[in-house]
Amino acid sequence: MQEAYVTPEEAGTYFKVNVETMRRLCREGKIPGARKIGGQWRIPRSFLSSDVASVQKLAEDEEKK
Repeated sequence: MQEAYVTPEEAGTYFKVNVETMRRLCREGKIPGARKIGGQWRIPRSFLSSDVASVQKLAEDEEKK
């Protein structure tokens, strides 16, 4: 059975985005459905079907703050 969630590390690798930026996007509610499970951020696997360019743009904007 496939996991319903991925870690920020897995999502960061997939989107070529820094893991800390992925965690920040989770904290700020910018990743739909992201939640903490056992104190660790988890991102819905379905988020991986998001457009890579739009996620990278979101991350770039976040890193400029």
